[in-house]
Amino acid sequence: MKKAIIFMLVVALIILVTPGIVYGVKPAGNEAGALKVAWNLSADVMPVPPYGTLDKLGSDTASKLIVNQPNGNTEVTITGAMNGLYPNKTYTVILSKEYILNTTFPGDFIDKAHRFTFTTDEYGEGSWHINLRDDYFKGPDSYTLSVWINYSGLTILISDNFTVVVN
Repeated sequence: MKKAIIFMLVVALIILVTPGIVYGVKPAGNEAGALKVAWNLSADVMPVPPYGTLDKLGSDTASKLIVNQPNGNTEVTITGAMNGLYPNKTYTVILSKEYILNTTFPGDFIDKAHRFTFTTDEYGEGSWHINLRDDYFKGPDSYTLSVWINYSGLTILISDNFTVVVN
C-alpha cells in the first residue's frame, strides 16, 4: 500500500512539474538570443568637437542596450535601460546606420519619422523600446546599425555597431 501511495505521489509530481518545463521551451527553429551592446560616450568614438560637449560621464557604463531577434514578423527588438543621464530631461533615440570611428553621423537607418523620445525621471533614469518589423528592411540581408542618444540636439551616447540578420 505504501508503495502504491508513493508511486501515485511521484506520478502526480511529474504531471504537475512537466507542463511548466515543456511550455517554457522556445520553438526548435528559434535562434533568438539577447545581445547586450555597449554604449560609448560620443567623444570616445566621434570627432571632438562637435561631439562630446554634453557627454554625461558614467552614463555609458550605467546604461544598457539589449538587442534581440525573435521569431515572427518582428525582425529585431531594441530596448534601452538608461541610467546616469541628466534628470527630468527629454532625449531623442536615433537608429543609425553603421558608423566608422572618428567620422561624422552616418545617417538614419530608417527615415526620421521613426526617431522617438523618452524622458528621464528625477534620478536620470528612463527606458525605451522599439520593434523593427520586416517592412523596415529592404529584404533579406545583414544590416549593421547603432543607436544614438541625443539631448538638446547634440549626441551624448552612441552604441557599438551591431548586426541584424534578416531572412
